[in-house]
Amino acid sequence: MNKVKQLKQVNDADFFTVEEAATELGIKTTAIRNYLYDEKLTTYKFKTLTLVSKEEIEAWKERQK
Repeated sequence: MNKVKQLKQVNDADFFTVEEAATELGIKTTAIRNYLYDEKLTTYKFKTLTLVSKEEIEAWKERQK
């Protein structure tokens, strides 16, 4: 099962939506969803939103350089 953390509130400065994360990394949303499913990224859930930590995305970008 995925690494899933439920959130009671969200600070927009800390999270990307799946679509925003994909845009940031220059990949398709399905790739982000696969990373979440494969536990390569932590899934954050707020109500019906699936979110990704901006910190994790920035770290991912640094590893790609």
